[in-house]
Amino acid sequence: MTKYFIIILLFSFPLNVKEKNSNLSQEEIDVLINTHNKWRKEVGVPTLTWSDDLSKIAEKWAKELKKQGCAFKHSKYQYGENLFTGTTGYYNAEYVVNAWGSEKEFYSYKKNKCDKGKMCGHYTQMVWKNTTKVGCAKIICGGMETWVCEYDPPGNYVGKKPY
Repeated sequence: MTKYFIIILLFSFPLNVKEKNSNLSQEEIDVLINTHNKWRKEVGVPTLTWSDDLSKIAEKWAKELKKQGCAFKHSKYQYGENLFTGTTGYYNAEYVVNAWGSEKEFYSYKKNKCDKGKMCGHYTQMVWKNTTKVGCAKIICGGMETWVCEYDPPGNYVGKKPY
């Protein structure tokens, strides 16, 4: 008696998946965009779109910070830039953007400046009316996670209001 074995192989191929050039998950990217746009909607400026090119630049800078012994400083790129650092695994994309957005309470639109001794430039960059694109990355270094977001066109021009 002859025995036959049937082998069934199943393959799964993603359909209509846009290739992304980022060290972030698609979920993190979606949260970054949605949270930025939530803050922008509050002041009536157009939404941001994700830029893989800016994400690559953000990742390049994040890797450079790691090479510099987990440094925490701004690049000299021609883009607007926000940085955040905190304990690895504790902060997520939404928290990071909301931390920048929370600086809104220290920004006086009427005076177009931050309250004395307070920071608000991360917030004003996020809601800069002429900015149309953002790309971000994160890097883990020394038990810390550093997030970098690049904005194009940049904002925070002295004497100009963000919206």
